[in-house]
Amino acid sequence: MYYSQDWYTIIKKHYILACLYLIKFVFILIFAFVLYYIWINFKESLWVEVINYIFFPLIFILVNYSFIRLILWLIEYYNYLFIIYWDQIFIINCSLILRNDIEVIEAFKIIKLDVFSRGFFANLLWFWTIIIELQTKEERHFRFMPKPYFLLEKLKKQRELVLEERKKKYVIDEIIENKFRKI
Repeated sequence: MYYSQDWYTIIKKHYILACLYLIKFVFILIFAFVLYYIWINFKESLWVEVINYIFFPLIFILVNYSFIRLILWLIEYYNYLFIIYWDQIFIINCSLILRNDIEVIEAFKIIKLDVFSRGFFANLLWFWTIIIELQTKEERHFRFMPKPYFLLEKLKKQRELVLEERKKKYVIDEIIENKFRKI
């Protein structure tokens, strides 16, 4: 889930999301196998048209749909990265449909950081939502983020360092500018 250095951190979504995708996949397959069971056991009592034109195509479509959705879900799960660099936050969200969805949030534009969760299992398994409020009054919600307080501390430390660096830069610029005005 995490890969952390002093100057950057890479975060994936919580593993519970992959488990949710697998549960959906298994549920669709179970539904297809129930239809197959009905088809096999009640072949004599059902019409031939119902079997040939409804059950078989429906089972075929459900099985193919479940495998395609599983592949797309896993690609989406493993290609969502939240990277905290020393002065920026990169959100990389790639899938087969969204090829180059890369978003950059400058650390000095962050006004407020917050985390919240809903429900017992979210608190128990530590998958929370992180809210980042920007200077443009835009709120960004990042769902299913693991270990939110570690991530919140990293973001706060990053924001403080960037603001301190920017303050030093502007103070030095003002001192140089005042010296040139005196000359």
